Amino acid sequence: MGFLRFSKANDLNVVSFVDSDPAFDQKMVNGISVQNPDALRDIKGSAPNLVIVIAVSIKEEEIIKSLKEMMFSSEDFVLYSDYCESFYTIDVVGTCNLVCPSCAHSINGEKYPRGMMSFENFTRVLDKIKRESEVVTHVSLYSWGEPFLHPKLPEIIKHLHDNGIAAAVSSNLSIKSADQIRHVIQASPEYLKISLSGYYPDVYNKTHTGGDINLVKSNMYRVRHYIDKFGADTLVDVNYHLYNNNNQKNLQKMKALCDELGFSLSATYSLVMPLERCLDHCDGIKDPQTESLSEILLVNIDEGLEVTKDYRSYTCPFKDNQMNISWDLKVPVCCLVFNGERTIVADNYLDASFVEINKKKNTAEICNKCMDYGLPAYNMGFNQKGWKAIASSKPSSDT
Repeated sequence: MGFLRFSKANDLNVVSFVDSDPAFDQKMVNGISVQNPDALRDIKGSAPNLVIVIAVSIKEEEIIKSLKEMMFSSEDFVLYSDYCESFYTIDVVGTCNLVCPSCAHSINGEKYPRGMMSFENFTRVLDKIKRESEVVTHVSLYSWGEPFLHPKLPEIIKHLHDNGIAAAVSSNLSIKSADQIRHVIQASPEYLKISLSGYYPDVYNKTHTGGDINLVKSNMYRVRHYIDKFGADTLVDVNYHLYNNNNQKNLQKMKALCDELGFSLSATYSLVMPLERCLDHCDGIKDPQTESLSEILLVNIDEGLEVTKDYRSYTCPFKDNQMNISWDLKVPVCCLVFNGERTIVADNYLDASFVEINKKKNTAEICNKCMDYGLPAYNMGFNQKGWKAIASSKPSSDT
């Protein structure tokens, strides 16, 4: 969607999106149809001069492999990352209103600085990004925090648009502020991800602890209403976290609601977060919270590592082509880590150059350990057929 905004500004003609996620098949995104990869040959046949742009941040190698299996050559496609040196995430809020067990915010005894990035600092950060990067087409305004808690979120989105940059936001949508939802949708972010894990309260409350699914569902109707009212060109993607207690009846009910509202539903297997918890597990350090969470996962850490072992040779895009900036201007080595001095590569993004930050990333000890265990491939969810096979073999309590 960032590339689409860039294309319109530079007289490039985007004829179609192509995505393997069935949640988007045959959907319209920002006025452009989404086709399954099987349609690529026909699309190419109808437009001989067409070029395929691989406009993703973390799964380039997998897509290139698929294209070559379809007999496309390297002359048929270009990599977006060859022109965008880095993909930016600015975590404008350093806290969350929920304590989901698969998230870092639920870790017992975890102490971390909480706060929000000021609008003034946000503008300074964006100015620096534009100075250091030749092409910037989109920014994600979330990582670990809940961006809808930021009172200036609509202004932040508008500032991105004023600079020709697309905005992506995410929310658990368990927010008791219809006004905030109204103003955010009126600002028309290109992408809104709604994170949830069930349709009924008894299930949802276990994995989105502290939230109210009935409030979430009513807010989903509000989002639909405001999109229609303001003509917002926002793709709403419901990111449904799969567990063994929500993958049947609850999933079907949420899918029906999304169909009614015209939202996409992307079901994803829940992971153990943050990276530090996975590293502890791989090191043999027992953690009661991690073990308790593993009991409801459809694919646990060990199973996920096993099913992605053939992808361990891939590079790590979390480190290589992403820049994550926290609300307090600190720069973690990647979006998967949460807290601790050993994961910070710059204390103040505004005072560190792009080159300096990447140099420290390349020497970060935690990265070598993560790569040795094969955790990037696990966190990217490679080999979805393998994940599905494991998940399908386990009994569900959602009947």
